[in-house]
Amino acid sequence: MIQIGCTSFKEHTYLTGKKESSLFEYAAYFPLVEMDTSFYAIPKQTYVKEWLKQVPERFQFIMKLPKVFTKHEELTEGESLKELAQELLESVKPMIEQGNLFCLLAQFPPYFDCRRENVDYLRILRQLFPQIPMAVELRNNSWYDSTFLARTRAFMQEQKFSLVIVDEPKKLSTTIPFDSYVTNSSFVFFRFHGRNDIGWNATGPDAKRLRTNYRYSKEELEELQEAVAAVKDQSKQVAIIFNNNAGGDAAENALQFKDLLQLDFENLNPSQLGLF
Repeated sequence: MIQIGCTSFKEHTYLTGKKESSLFEYAAYFPLVEMDTSFYAIPKQTYVKEWLKQVPERFQFIMKLPKVFTKHEELTEGESLKELAQELLESVKPMIEQGNLFCLLAQFPPYFDCRRENVDYLRILRQLFPQIPMAVELRNNSWYDSTFLARTRAFMQEQKFSLVIVDEPKKLSTTIPFDSYVTNSSFVFFRFHGRNDIGWNATGPDAKRLRTNYRYSKEELEELQEAVAAVKDQSKQVAIIFNNNAGGDAAENALQFKDLLQLDFENLNPSQLGLF
């Protein structure tokens, strides 16, 4: 089964013509969403329950791990990863129980490189969430160096991580390659960030906006379609997230990709509410 969605549900003006769309409206177009709000804070369970009320029965959520789990910030005094992991699991418990949690996503920063300390940390992370499907996105290309690539893949398989297949700028020496290798037979996860070579390494308050400001061409989508087709039979489920949100292109590109793959999503929300 192939499912397509976008990062966040609010900012896709293309779908509704509105500056911000509701989750109910988003779920009329896609069966899957990546929630990045959880990167900044563990959501309250009341919010999770409200999200579930707005989506069809089989809708799937990818929840981004809070940044303290991915080395974007340090633990504060008195915190422990074990306690925070339990807090997160309690928060998303309704999703787990109802079958709406597709996976947790651990997106690591560029300075998380391939060395013993970080390999050991990934083992700890797996132990914190032993029963939950987990995807790992690496942004340091040392993991993909010819010296380590085979061991990186084998390690991800051993730990039952789905190593995210990432599309990002191609002309920079610091970016990671598009490595369409399946490390988990339960699910494959593609994330399409766009190919904005100039904006990818931007810093400052506009960095996020510049990094994902990209519109995929028809030719590029066809190239990505071939990659998806090549691996779709190696895993039970395929998740594809378009993260090129900054210029408002993600939703349109995602729908174009759906057409290329000749998919017909069932069990979506109605596109508009009737009068009666």
